[in-house]
Amino acid sequence: MQFKFESAEFKNTFAQVLELTNKREDPKLELPEQVVKIASAFHSVECFFRIETDLSLLDEHINYSRTQDRFNFINFIKEKLDNYQETKSLNDYIAVVFQSSALIYIYLREYEFNVGGFNNNSAFEVGDFLVTIGLELKNSEYWRLIDFGDRDLPFNILKKIFYSNDIRNLNELISFKNDLTDQLKEMDSKIQQYEVAFEQKKETIIELEQKLDKYKITYDFVLLNKGFQQLYEQKREELEKVKDTYSIVAATMFFIPFIEFAFLVFGFFYFNGNIPSAMWLILIPFLTLILITLYLVKISLQDKRSIQSQMMQLELRIALCQFIHNYADDSEKLHKKNSAGFEKFENIIFSPLVSSDDKIPTTFYGMEQLAKLVSEFRK
Repeated sequence: MQFKFESAEFKNTFAQVLELTNKREDPKLELPEQVVKIASAFHSVECFFRIETDLSLLDEHINYSRTQDRFNFINFIKEKLDNYQETKSLNDYIAVVFQSSALIYIYLREYEFNVGGFNNNSAFEVGDFLVTIGLELKNSEYWRLIDFGDRDLPFNILKKIFYSNDIRNLNELISFKNDLTDQLKEMDSKIQQYEVAFEQKKETIIELEQKLDKYKITYDFVLLNKGFQQLYEQKREELEKVKDTYSIVAATMFFIPFIEFAFLVFGFFYFNGNIPSAMWLILIPFLTLILITLYLVKISLQDKRSIQSQMMQLELRIALCQFIHNYADDSEKLHKKNSAGFEKFENIIFSPLVSSDDKIPTTFYGMEQLAKLVSEFRK
């Protein structure tokens, strides 16, 4: 059962032992010289165990021996004191002083081992006590206690520490650290592999990006070309319709005179060669119809020529898109080499479709500039 130095029981018991050691010079007791010397040594450690002060610090630094039943100062010394109070014999006096000194010897050895030494205020007295008790009790019946304080106590303290939960936790922590170190090494190796793979993939992505840029530019021209193709197909369908309309109107205009002539021939034979003058009035609506169909023929012809003109412009745009690439990248270079030719290309590509031949941009007549532009691309 453990005790505490700060407890009132310890302080009271220690004070009673001090009171007995004060009687060491009493001639009535007739104490042997060895007993007087040990009592004096015990009295000197009063400066370390100041019972009038707080001794909680000793409870922290002397934590092993005070928790052992065989070193319980209060239990053993109170029993010895009770015996002495009953008998007042020399042997009981010696038993109190000797066992008290032996136990205090163990406590001081543990304090010295844990802390590393004593403060300057009590170092001399405590040192003298340890030397005196160590020598005087070495050959007494309490030698086992002295031997324990000198030899076994440090080992037991280390053993307790070694098998404590803190050390187990420390061992687990060390094991965890080793495992973590191995895992970190493995992760570092994987990271290095990932970095190498990342660099390779990065280079591949850069190459793909460059290819995609080229494909995008090419695809832009493909889409532009496709748009022109769709417009061209629409215009071709319109041209077929206009041709049909033109053919019908032209055929109508062509057959009107024959129909009129057929009416006159019919009238000639019907009236036996005497065509009535009123019948000549039929010429008026026929002439009017001819004029109307002639006007319609002109309109149809204009529509046909307009669509053909637009188709020609679309054909030129489609042809230009087939060899113009990297427009965004090459525009600056081409402007420097042949600015006039490239401006012609831009004017053609981005100019609106016109509906008549006389309104076609003069660019279409500057094909020699486009020939120079083609030669620049070939270079």
